[in-house]
Amino acid sequence: MLYVLRNTAGRITSLSETLQEGAEVVDLKNPEVMAFLSMNGDMTPDAYLDQSDTNIARIVEDLVELMVSRNLIIFTDLPSAAQRKLLTRKLARKLINKDDDDSQSEDENTSILSDDESWL
Repeated sequence: MLYVLRNTAGRITSLSETLQEGAEVVDLKNPEVMAFLSMNGDMTPDAYLDQSDTNIARIVEDLVELMVSRNLIIFTDLPSAAQRKLLTRKLARKLINKDDDDSQSEDENTSILSDDESWL
């Protein structure tokens, strides 16, 4: 079962599999539930998950970079395929950012490793 909480205007504010005080039972395919999950009435649940996957991937990349910078993990201990993917995505973002912001300093080092290019 799926439960929703609504605000005073009747809009869904919370979705849960656990019954809470003031919650009502709804069907997952309810249009209001679909709109709440997508946060955009034009987006299907599949499209929402695709977009969410992209956002989650970026979060994981940022977490890896943070853990490496704090010496919690050693980048080269990651599987080589993971290293290549992370470095390739980082390089792609760097190129996009360079195109978007020509004022970016050439001396700025945003690499996981100082010699990223040798891994690509």
